[in-house]
Amino acid sequence: MDLIEIGKRIKALRVESGLTQSKVAEYLSLDQSMIAKVEKGERNISSDVIEKLAALFCCKEDYILFRENPEQNCIISFRTNNLTSEDLKSLARINKIVLNQFEMDKMLEDK
Repeated sequence: MDLIEIGKRIKALRVESGLTQSKVAEYLSLDQSMIAKVEKGERNISSDVIEKLAALFCCKEDYILFRENPEQNCIISFRTNNLTSEDLKSLARINKIVLNQFEMDKMLEDK
């Protein structure tokens, strides 16, 4: 796996979502400097963190890791700058439901 490319995708998803490194770090219970290093490709990240990021950004883990299945990526927009980590956790849960619906729709199309 190319850590630099993974980091670039994570940064692009974060920026596209309008989130700061600090907000993402708070959501992941990590230090902001860790997010900066991940985005630069200087640090590896666990599968748990990749799963949480995929849920937050409403995309599949494969998209973050390999840039596969980008068509299932959702755009997130917020109407406040005062998001808490609990808000982001709630959003991630909703996004998991959305991704599951995408999968069910795809299965029905394939029949």
